Amino acid sequence: MNGQAIIKDERTRTIENASYRVGFNIICFGLLIDSFLRSLLYPSESVWDLMALVVVSGFAATIYQARHKTLPPHFLRSMFILGVTVALLSAALVFVIVKFRQ
Repeated sequence: MNGQAIIKDERTRTIENASYRVGFNIICFGLLIDSFLRSLLYPSESVWDLMALVVVSGFAATIYQARHKTLPPHFLRSMFILGVTVALLSAALVFVIVKFRQ
């Protein structure tokens, strides 16, 4: 070893960030799938703690990007449309589940 310091360039940082994104996606989707399966297999157990982990991690990433001003231009509009769509789909799903359980 010649004692030189390891230098991080843009390529290294890009690959590191891509690996973090893959890990984040695996954890988030794994928690979502786990909470879905637990709610189906063990209806008496609460899965809100797992759902909270997914939501909080998403908010943390969004706040970090907002502080560094890297959010896409139409981010708020897209999130509003997504929220309305998810609320409507959730209401329809709850309605169908309640209707067929009776």
